[in-house]
Amino acid sequence: MHLNTLTSNNFGLLFSSAMAVVTVGLMLFMSYRLYVHNRRQAYRSLLISLIFILVHHLLQLAISVGLTPSAPFLVFIGKLLQVYAFIVINFAIFELYHRRRPRTRLWFYGLLGTGFLIAIGDILPGVSITDQAWTDSMLSTPALDGFLLLLGPLFVLMFAPHIGQPRKYMASLIVAFTMQLAVIFGSYLADDVSFFKTIAGLLPVVYYILLFMLLFERVVEILQSVYRSSITDGLTNLYNRRYFMGKLDQALLAGRPLGVIFCDIDNFKRLNDTHGHHKADGVLKQVSAILMEETEGVGLAGRYGGEELVALIVGPGLAALQAAESIRSRTEKDSIVTISVGFCIASPGDTAEKLMKQADQAMYYSKTTGKNRVTDYASIKGADTSELSRMQPRGS
Repeated sequence: MHLNTLTSNNFGLLFSSAMAVVTVGLMLFMSYRLYVHNRRQAYRSLLISLIFILVHHLLQLAISVGLTPSAPFLVFIGKLLQVYAFIVINFAIFELYHRRRPRTRLWFYGLLGTGFLIAIGDILPGVSITDQAWTDSMLSTPALDGFLLLLGPLFVLMFAPHIGQPRKYMASLIVAFTMQLAVIFGSYLADDVSFFKTIAGLLPVVYYILLFMLLFERVVEILQSVYRSSITDGLTNLYNRRYFMGKLDQALLAGRPLGVIFCDIDNFKRLNDTHGHHKADGVLKQVSAILMEETEGVGLAGRYGGEELVALIVGPGLAALQAAESIRSRTEKDSIVTISVGFCIASPGDTAEKLMKQADQAMYYSKTTGKNRVTDYASIKGADTSELSRMQPRGS
């Protein structure tokens, strides 16, 4: 964060302010859309900080084109807005990855209060108050500028290790520290050197671009997470039934050779009753992980419902048989349960529903003829599997 010297007809101020307004406006729109769809504290904080920044740069833009006089009071308000915006936006970035905790909240309000007290201390000229002293104190606020400079390293220590994009975040804080350092040199130590004012005028554009990139990538991550949660089962991380059936339909329409596997955990209801839901859920997740590993690269796995797990294997019939047997044997070896498995091979004209029904019937044949075995639907085709399905309760 920085503050240019607010003088009218300043082209550097006009350029940096205009670029900042455009970039911040885009971030503000993105943040608003996020807040509308999910009213999290992080999005509210991000909105507030961006509004502070936007007001500040609109003020600079108005002064640069002569719409607003460069009054000392506006200079002071601009600096205070910068400090508040810098604090709020960094806490908002942190909250995009973590929920605000009581200790974080204490730091947040503590820094806001400290910034306000430092600002008040900067503009109090002393016991004898004159108009000129009051004006000079508003134009020169070394303590507030120093406080803004120190916030960068503080946020590096507080937030950088916990941000999902640490390199971009660190780069933004380095840019913010550098431009504030240029402001201090250009205002107090070398006010006759134009280099520092040039740096202070250009770096804000870099800073807001880095923030925009960080926010954009976080939005992409959130959208990917939302999409992922909409197509997967929350307990097992397998694809849910709707998505699995959709992918099966697509594979069939493409005419690819494939097989469908249907698995049911043996005696799952008894496991639930004797060991409780927590243990049963753990077993279900373990078997699901095996299914996911065995189908990686050759197909995909899903949760059909309850303890019923399904998979599609792209390739010739032998590939489905090998995968089904591998899933069964690994489950028996690596877990405390066994599974009954059925599979079928797609034929021209088959639908997803038909294949699932066939694989389900083959699985029930496995379950009613001893469990812990694999059955190919083709080997029982024509048998009275519908009667077996009615007789065998799910979860057994």
